[in-house]
Amino acid sequence: MKTSYFLGANTACGFVSLYGDFCRGERDYLHIIKGGPGTGKSGLMRAIGREAERRGLDVEYVQCSGDPKSLDGVYLPSLSLGWCDGTAPHAAEPGIFGADSDYLNVGQFCRTPLSPVDCDRARALVAAYKAKYKRAYALLAAAESAERAFLPQEAGAKEAGRAGALLCELIARLPAGETPRLRRRFCGAVSCEGLVEDRSSFALCKLAYLCEDGCGLAAGALGEACETALSLGHDVVLCLSPADGKTPDALLLPDVSAGFVRAMPQASYEHVKRIPLDRLWGDMASVKERRRAVRAAKREGARYLRAACETLREAKALHDEVEAVYRPYMDFPSLDALAAKEIARVFA
Repeated sequence: MKTSYFLGANTACGFVSLYGDFCRGERDYLHIIKGGPGTGKSGLMRAIGREAERRGLDVEYVQCSGDPKSLDGVYLPSLSLGWCDGTAPHAAEPGIFGADSDYLNVGQFCRTPLSPVDCDRARALVAAYKAKYKRAYALLAAAESAERAFLPQEAGAKEAGRAGALLCELIARLPAGETPRLRRRFCGAVSCEGLVEDRSSFALCKLAYLCEDGCGLAAGALGEACETALSLGHDVVLCLSPADGKTPDALLLPDVSAGFVRAMPQASYEHVKRIPLDRLWGDMASVKERRRAVRAAKREGARYLRAACETLREAKALHDEVEAVYRPYMDFPSLDALAAKEIARVFA
């Protein structure tokens, strides 16, 4: 099975990284790829993933939050092997070099230093690129503030407690797990392509519970459910909101093939059981009023969110120019030879 997700998020607080937990299991071994922009890191990982797919192996792809068409990581669960882009903003270093991780240097195929003209151009483009990201984060902060300002009230403790208890009760009815484990990821991103979703991780679960979230009760309930699932020994995948990097969007339990998904009530899903959390808010008049307020708040934030995505598109264009500066300095045939050697070593 092929799945993909994000481990980085562009949020109001800046870049939020979950890469510290990537390929860090007891038997895992991580290859950290180092190299400058345009040196073929993403292409190398994609080639490894394609070969693994060709051989019928499960593959997990980690997409880049800035540019979802680019890869920041690939993981082969059956081999406990992973590769990741170890450069900023999600810089990575080995835990114990040679024991659980090492380096793979593709920068060796880039002829450096750059010419004086290209040095100046690279500096100017990188500075402009970083400024765009700074502006995008400011716009995302404005979106968050606008939503908060138009939301009339936070979820009450009573309603939130009942929502959490309901999900915990459902989890307690499932078969108990054997080995508790927590993996966190983002199933979407605020990116140069807008607010994108990737729900391929949900395929880990055959039974999906759709948690109505028109009144804003699901996030807190999913957080409580996560703690309960871990206490009952489950393998847990916690999907966080890419908008703020911390609010739970979904809770997946692959060991029992069950998932709890946060969504607005008008979303259309097949083969799911609906959990009417909105009804815990009170009578239908109160529920409808709350839903209208939540939708209005999201509309206010959406204006700034669109502006942030447009700024990220501008940042992506600048990053493409940076890569173009380095491309003439690259020895791509040698890089291809390294990729072939790495594939042969892994699948020998």
